[in-house]
Amino acid sequence: MLCIKCGTRDAVYKGLCESCVWEGLAFDKPGSITFTSCPKCGAVKVVNYWAHHEAHERWSRKVYELFRVNEPFKIESFSPIELNKIEDTAYLKATVKRDELDSKTFPLEIPYKRELISCPTCNKVTGSYYESKVQLRGFSEKMSPEINNIHEELLKMVESNQKKDPESFVSKSVQLREGIDIYLGKKKDGDTFAREIQSKTICNVVVSSSLAGIKDGKQFFRFTYMIRILDIEPGSLIFFDNVKYIYQGKRPGGIYVTDLKKGEITLINKRIIDFDKLRETGEKAQKEKFIVLDRTENETNLMNERTYSQITLKSVIKEDQVELFFYEDNYYGILGDK
Repeated sequence: MLCIKCGTRDAVYKGLCESCVWEGLAFDKPGSITFTSCPKCGAVKVVNYWAHHEAHERWSRKVYELFRVNEPFKIESFSPIELNKIEDTAYLKATVKRDELDSKTFPLEIPYKRELISCPTCNKVTGSYYESKVQLRGFSEKMSPEINNIHEELLKMVESNQKKDPESFVSKSVQLREGIDIYLGKKKDGDTFAREIQSKTICNVVVSSSLAGIKDGKQFFRFTYMIRILDIEPGSLIFFDNVKYIYQGKRPGGIYVTDLKKGEITLINKRIIDFDKLRETGEKAQKEKFIVLDRTENETNLMNERTYSQITLKSVIKEDQVELFFYEDNYYGILGDK
């Protein structure tokens, strides 16, 4: 049976040949499209929303929604959109289905224009916008390697959060003699970091806020997180609760110190450490290396590697070499790794 329309080809569907079946397809497509992107971060504007993740795909899906076909045809899928910057033309393909017939793919092209506009997030960053400020300080109000390490932790945390939320960003970091100030785009990042650092180390956190203006019709407050890190060097002499100690080091649960009267290493629990009751004296115990000469059930004889002088400790040291703190003619044990 020949096609009832053209009369030259075999009919395949309802008296029509394949060419005549698809000849009735009509595309309703946009006259032109606009691709608006941020030149700084690559975000793409999708209607009134700036997409930072899967940006081109999200924009493409909105473009696909602008296409229509007449009944009884239906669009099944689209190919990725290719933007030709030289020709100012967008190219894509649409796969169309009609009833039980096999689908067919049709090439399409649409004029497009490209716009470069800074997204709101980048405008905030370049405008030094911030919702919270983290102030990292050492115990003695001076820079230390630990402050730099914690600063790096904060930067990595925000970088990780930014992969899911572009509003998470570091507006700027300011290096000061006494520490580092970090300005954050989101208050939540300041909250999260303050909690995390308190669980990892011994520190004192003070949170304050100040009215910064009006945002979305409501009062806008900025929050400051003053984080004072206990970064005392082992061997330093400290006073805590009017008792003098040699500072040995810290663990998540508290600080280890040597009681100068008892000569014993003890743990001061993190929960009772009050920074107002803790201070450095400015003194430091000298560290000396010793070789074990011999030991008995109750004593250990040692020789100083530097001076060759010998001492006897009323304790058993199992190692062949050991380091001791020396302060005011007395030797004290050094906390080992735990």
